[in-house]
Amino acid sequence: MGRLLGLYVFGSVARGDQDASSDLDLLAVVADGEGKVPDETVSAHVPPALAGLEISISWYGRRRLGQMFANGELFAWHLHGEAVPLYESEPVMTALGRPAPYFDAAADIASFEKVLAGIPAQLWASPGNAAYELGLVYVCVRNIAMAASAVLCPQPDFSRYSPFRLEGFPEVPLTPAEYGLAMRCRMAGQRGLAPVAAVGSSQVAGIHARIAPWIDALRVRLEEV
Repeated sequence: MGRLLGLYVFGSVARGDQDASSDLDLLAVVADGEGKVPDETVSAHVPPALAGLEISISWYGRRRLGQMFANGELFAWHLHGEAVPLYESEPVMTALGRPAPYFDAAADIASFEKVLAGIPAQLWASPGNAAYELGLVYVCVRNIAMAASAVLCPQPDFSRYSPFRLEGFPEVPLTPAEYGLAMRCRMAGQRGLAPVAAVGSSQVAGIHARIAPWIDALRVRLEEV
């Protein structure tokens, strides 16, 4: 049986910008080498005001979390800026302190570019999976913008709308309706909901074609900085 060292809220609820589609992002820090604790142990620490939200738990051992902070990984900065404690048997986040500087923006962006590059072939091979591929577009664009925000903005922007908030750089070339559709496609896939209707492969291909030059220009801008 594992031991829960700390439980923290992060994400949209911690930032105070949640909406009807938000879930409750929780970081559960457990003792090294002892495994997870039951989900019921985690949910018991969720206050009644948040109990109606769907829970999404990220599990980390104390040692691995410390490595992420020491390496300056983007998720460490995400937690450093947002994590709100619900329970602590020891002050995990306080003890970790400030993460090391984040230097991996180019590498992180390249990893998501690789995923994006495979989408046209997937659309051609399986046009019926267009909604899934559009959900991937959302994941990639958002994460690319989050990484870039750590370089271009005073503070990293981990919100869903980071692609529209990069300082000194044009917004992602998608309409709010297109971006919202991509977001709903991703959430439907994550939560096992019915696929979003009326998403065609040609529509997704057109969105993908508009995004590629934007990412190319973003890479140039980051190299200048």
